[in-house]
Amino acid sequence: MLMADALFSQVGGEIAEQRLITKRAKVLVGVSGGVDSIVLLHVLNALASANSWKLAVAHFNHRLRGRDSNSDERFVRRLADRLGLRCFVGEADVSALAKNAGESIEMAARKARHQFFADAAREWGCRRIALAHHSDDQIELFFIRLLRGAGIDGLTGMPAVSPSPADKRLSLVRPLLGISRTEIEAFAQRLKLKFREDSSNRDTRHLRNRVRHDLLPILRGNFQPGLDQVILRTLQQLGDEKELADQAAGFLSEKSIAFEELPAAAKRR
Repeated sequence: MLMADALFSQVGGEIAEQRLITKRAKVLVGVSGGVDSIVLLHVLNALASANSWKLAVAHFNHRLRGRDSNSDERFVRRLADRLGLRCFVGEADVSALAKNAGESIEMAARKARHQFFADAAREWGCRRIALAHHSDDQIELFFIRLLRGAGIDGLTGMPAVSPSPADKRLSLVRPLLGISRTEIEAFAQRLKLKFREDSSNRDTRHLRNRVRHDLLPILRGNFQPGLDQVILRTLQQLGDEKELADQAAGFLSEKSIAFEELPAAAKRR
């Protein structure tokens, strides 16, 4: 398990190696108040001075948990103030949005949240939005997409950098993708960081929570104790295969080959 100083070093190394955040950049940090985003904020804040970063906090109140949602907002506002960081706060009645659009609460929440992040980033004049996704999120997403019949594009997981779904000119960066939930929680405990518990994370009406609390413990306990590393390795291999498929499709598209004669995979690309 990573010690606190090792986690700072690993995350800083990943940011530099993958150029997730360049020197002197402005970064909007998405902070829900949960342990993942609190750790992300503290790590980036600790690394900011050496990299001449300017940070701001963004918190979106989904108004799904009544007083708890409002308490999360107050907690994040106070933390940003204590760190001397500007805090952008947005809110929406996500339940009403989902009902009006005829979509799931999770989808409506995601759309509203990303729209707010994009609006805040443009207002502040930054191009990078940092999110706290970690390696456990990758594993859970793999099984969610597998169960929904995703192809290679979906099964490769979240990239460390991707365009914002609300504004392609903005980039989402995920500095914690190489860190596990266990390591994040240990870091928070070691540094005695305060955070908010989200009771909805235990609500098994949501598919992600059923995957997290029901499916994965069964797979780890009864089939593959090393499941996490197996899936993360598979994600890397799928990413390599996707890159090859894209390059091959581009090569074949330049040849005088009738579309119906192309391999099925090339047609899909």
